[in-house]
Amino acid sequence: MKSLLYRNPLISTITINFITLILFVYSINQRITPLTILLMLTGVVNRKILDNGINLNKQKRTIMSLSFFTMVGLTIIYIFYIHNVRQNQIINGI
Repeated sequence: MKSLLYRNPLISTITINFITLILFVYSINQRITPLTILLMLTGVVNRKILDNGINLNKQKRTIMSLSFFTMVGLTIIYIFYIHNVRQNQIINGI
């Protein structure tokens, strides 16, 4: 498994970030806090792939980092959106 991650670092990083984004959205909707905290380890995995990946050039590293920060940004935007929706539901008594 390790060799697969390090042999194709760009594909594996983007896949891991996409799956993590989906799991973040699910955990936020279902209010599963431990899963949300556990998913924060994605940054550690991404860093390991960046450090140990094979045939990485500057462009691939930039794409991998951009993928991670896009996932984090979309998660933060979604958290604020859900917070506002739930706050409006409480205010309106729904």
